Amino acid sequence: MRVKRVEVIGGEGLIYLATRVSRKVGGPEEIVEELEDVDRVRRLLRNIIRAGHLSVLEHSLVRVRVKADWREVVEALFHHKYIEAAPVEGDEVLLSMNPRTAVEMLSSPGNWVARFLAEETLRRMPLIAEAVGLDARGEPLLYVGMRRVSDDPLVYAFTSSPHDDPRHGFFSFWTVMSRVASHQFVRHRRLSFTQRSGRYTRPDGFIFPRTVNEEIRELMRRHAVRSREIYDDLLARGVRKEDARYVLPAALKTALFVSGRQSDWHHFLELRTDVHAQDEIRRFALVVARVVGWER
Repeated sequence: MRVKRVEVIGGEGLIYLATRVSRKVGGPEEIVEELEDVDRVRRLLRNIIRAGHLSVLEHSLVRVRVKADWREVVEALFHHKYIEAAPVEGDEVLLSMNPRTAVEMLSSPGNWVARFLAEETLRRMPLIAEAVGLDARGEPLLYVGMRRVSDDPLVYAFTSSPHDDPRHGFFSFWTVMSRVASHQFVRHRRLSFTQRSGRYTRPDGFIFPRTVNEEIRELMRRHAVRSREIYDDLLARGVRKEDARYVLPAALKTALFVSGRQSDWHHFLELRTDVHAQDEIRRFALVVARVVGWER
């Protein structure tokens, strides 16, 4: 097997940003500024990998083109998740995987193909390579492109890397929505999510449906305000945030960083742009559809 090309989509900067979303209130702009501190990024990535919190490593993609026997590749990678492979020209194979998959593939006893591919992949992300004990190649990819593509709903687009084979394309977004909508969103398990943590952050407002009249919205608003007052009272009594949050309503505003393959976004859009979809998540889906270039 011979590696012909390795292409990193996202990289350490995107993974750092996604990780920080869970403990940061506000938009992504301040987190992007933190990427100027390479040591800070290195420490965070090392800590999350050593702690076994590998899910955030799903927020990037690596495309690897290899010269190899197709059957050998399929047999070696059959038991590994979050990886796609397709035969291309001649005896070449196009693979794509996220860094989490690559880290997990390092522990493949007797499977030299999986370990070889994992090492070739991770060495292109030196800060992650260092954390797992591999020699690194090149400089870390810390630059993160960011576009504010919608104000209502608030949506930022980050990595946009389409591909002729949508299984190997990759897109990522940051957005704000209610916990009502986020509970629907995370059901799309082929996408990868990092969500603001109520264990480490305090409430940052509420979102109410546009599909009810103002009288109903005011009733909902009064209930939410009262719940926030009870929450603050619980904190004053020494209750931890992770326990006090039980009184907060599903209207609570949350932030999410979401990434996934182009094909998985297409599946999400097929369901959530439908006219019967719930209004809040449908409005988000329509924004994503414009960025991804998807039409019903």
